[in-house]
Amino acid sequence: MKERRKIDLFGAITMLVISMAAFYLKNSVGAEMIGLPLESFVYVGIGIFILGLIYTIMETKMQLPYFYGRSQSGGSNANSFVVMGIGAGLIGSSIASAVVITLVLIAVAVAIRMFMDKRYKEKNEIRSKN
Repeated sequence: MKERRKIDLFGAITMLVISMAAFYLKNSVGAEMIGLPLESFVYVGIGIFILGLIYTIMETKMQLPYFYGRSQSGGSNANSFVVMGIGAGLIGSSIASAVVITLVLIAVAVAIRMFMDKRYKEKNEIRSKN
């Protein structure tokens, strides 16, 4: 379990850095290149964050390490924290709101991972007793 907490800490730092990069890119070049208003990025960010939550549930259930991807054509090595960081960065409308939103979403993601880890541990204990 200690290894899982290290993954959560490293993931939280990754998510914060990625979200700030996504926020900067959205505000500096994203809206101009795509031609959409900044408000529309909120909906895209929410969708991407939900996708990241699905990934984090899958990663936790499968007990995957932080770096688990394999290079593949058309694939990605990004884990759930990277995906959630992109979503969080797109949701924020100012730098302050982006940081607060990211910190709240980090807490949500880590809470889900801790709940899933506890559930996985209990399920394995029940199986080992049988």
